[in-house]
Amino acid sequence: MPLLRGATLKVALIHAAVLLSSLSQSVAIACPTLREIKKDLGRALSQGSSISSNASDAPRWSLYRAPTPAFVVNVGSENDVATTVRYCNKNNITFLAQSQGNGWADTFHLGNCSLLINIDGLNKIVFNKAKTLAAIGGGTRVSDMVIAAYNADTRFSTPTCTCLGFLGAMLGGGVMRSMGLYGAGVDQISQVNVATASGEMLQVNSNLHPDLWYSLRGAAPNFGIVTSALVKAYPTPKAQNAAWQGAITFADDKLEALITAIYNLDLRPEMQVDLLFSTSGPPLNSPTITAIPFFLGNASAAKQAFAPIFDVGPVSNQAEEVPYDHWGDIANPFCIKGMRKPAYGASLAREGLNPATWRAVYEEFKTFVAKYPQAAGSSVLAEYYSVQKAIAIGDATSSYPFRDVPLHVVIIPLYENSSFDGVANNWGATVRDLLRSTDGLNANSTYINFAHGDEPLYEVYGKNLQKLQALKKRYDPRNKFNQWFPLA
Repeated sequence: MPLLRGATLKVALIHAAVLLSSLSQSVAIACPTLREIKKDLGRALSQGSSISSNASDAPRWSLYRAPTPAFVVNVGSENDVATTVRYCNKNNITFLAQSQGNGWADTFHLGNCSLLINIDGLNKIVFNKAKTLAAIGGGTRVSDMVIAAYNADTRFSTPTCTCLGFLGAMLGGGVMRSMGLYGAGVDQISQVNVATASGEMLQVNSNLHPDLWYSLRGAAPNFGIVTSALVKAYPTPKAQNAAWQGAITFADDKLEALITAIYNLDLRPEMQVDLLFSTSGPPLNSPTITAIPFFLGNASAAKQAFAPIFDVGPVSNQAEEVPYDHWGDIANPFCIKGMRKPAYGASLAREGLNPATWRAVYEEFKTFVAKYPQAAGSSVLAEYYSVQKAIAIGDATSSYPFRDVPLHVVIIPLYENSSFDGVANNWGATVRDLLRSTDGLNANSTYINFAHGDEPLYEVYGKNLQKLQALKKRYDPRNKFNQWFPLA
């Protein structure tokens, strides 16, 4: 009997433990109130930080399926980021980091108990003496970097749109007009400080935590919050710090000839070209075909390099030499925040410059903006890059998978009313399918910063998907970083 009583007692204790465990798992941790967060987290943050329940403190480029956090923490220091991550982990709060708010994918799924870590305030820019390297904050905007570099007689390799958070764009791969000379965006970064999923601050580079270094440079939002970085700069006197660029428009019947001319370009490292379908704006909203060439050099050499485009016979030509601090002016219309923009992307080989396909895309665009004048601000933008340098650098130490893919297209429906979402998404997906039909690639591929969010993961992470998923289990086993094309 003593043995039976002991066994019975043991079984009872096990059942009790299982019951308690089940109860603890079924009862959610109550979400803190704003007052509690300000009291408990606020006192642990730096003096320059702030906490609110107003999502407008961190506006988004697109309102379509934008993250809607219950709380916003505007950090004042790098350590604030790690402190906030630890607080969220302790209190079971879903979190997302934001730098300038330009990402548009519909993979965001913040719940009612959620917090946005706004790192826009981390915006330092400090050059070394030689102006070949700069320490920049995780929230630094491209426009601030351009102005600082130009005034210091140097330049960064930056995206066209200067409203972007530099590191957010670069850590997804980073395509930019000067990449033919300097490589991809991930190649511009020499070292980072990162807040990990556990709330630890780490310094990461090719020697320190090399697997995390590989993961961050291509898939950073799944592995940590980069709070600062060392970024390469290229000394260039003001007098020489210029490029030739501008809008060159063409009549509708010249489209096939223009596509053929772009295909036939000898796209050297100092060259890049965009193709844009847009409208003239109200009241006519006439569809417009525009080529936007870019050349790191003088006007004479540029016109010779882009002679095939001029031979097509443009309607107008606004290309001219532009100083470095004004390279991004041409993209300012794309930087306006607000409205709904459920963008779709497709990446193409050179063979994707197929005249028949691009005619079909343009006809879809014309039909769309004519039928739906509320979406007349919509556009299709193709960016064609010289990729020799990015290929030469190689992808052994970065997870960006598409170094050899030269052409990236983004389809941007633009409108105000959510009731139009279905029509807009149908159009975006239709145009994407057209482009993919002659993309010249072995498998569908999409530059992650242009992707919509409905793509299978292998389309945005490519050949590196399995390795990234294995590393995700090591560095973020509880899947805390789960908002941007989540690997787990």
